[in-house]
Amino acid sequence: MSARWNVIIGGLAAATAIGVGTVAFAGNGDVDCGCAPAVVDTGPDTGPDVPIVPSTEGTISVSGTGSVSVDPDTAVVNLGIQVTAATGAEAMAQVNGDATALTEALVAAGIAEEDIQTSGLSLYSTTGDDGVTVTGYNASLTVNVTVRDIESVGPTIDAAQQAGGEGFTIGGVSFSFADPESVLEQARIDALANARAKAEQYAAAAGLELGAIVSISEMTSSPPILYAAADMAVAESAGPPISAGQLDLTIEIAVTFAVI
Repeated sequence: MSARWNVIIGGLAAATAIGVGTVAFAGNGDVDCGCAPAVVDTGPDTGPDVPIVPSTEGTISVSGTGSVSVDPDTAVVNLGIQVTAATGAEAMAQVNGDATALTEALVAAGIAEEDIQTSGLSLYSTTGDDGVTVTGYNASLTVNVTVRDIESVGPTIDAAQQAGGEGFTIGGVSFSFADPESVLEQARIDALANARAKAEQYAAAAGLELGAIVSISEMTSSPPILYAAADMAVAESAGPPISAGQLDLTIEIAVTFAVI
């Protein structure tokens, strides 16, 4: 008698993307709910039945985000000096002298020398209407100043402006938080809760039950920086009002859950 085959082999593979969620399921026919696997019935004359083993586990993969708000504790101020002279040597000598005065004023205001970094130096000639005749030289120097006391940003700029003179410039102010790892625990907890809520919605919509976490990966990102615009030149000596506001430090993760 020929072998009798009663084979039910089915598969389900679906991918749904809504926002940042991705769903993937894989199964085998009537195999679900943790019951015994489907088998190939080889009949009474050909040996024992052979189980059908699922090739992949059913999973749901989603992303989750969590954030925490903090008060910035560090500022970086971009300051500069611009001068014009008849010769390049004169322009460079003047900008070097102004830069020395600027550095001394910053140190006197409480800024550590290692927190004063030259970020740009340039020298170029200017020409007359014919575009050929050199009429003078412009030299400029810019420095990034790290201020570790937010309340000192305004007075620091004021002290620098008085030392820098008429050619003093401000390129901008940025705020950051020096030690984000010290406050990101709650953001990570919230990110996982956000991911789980999404996965539960997908599982319910598909008639499945959410299982254990298969993997978690955290997206790599740079610490956030809040930028504040500034006038390119300061006309008078005055400590400008600086409002640092708050920073939102955000964690984004990718989580894969098993489904039952």
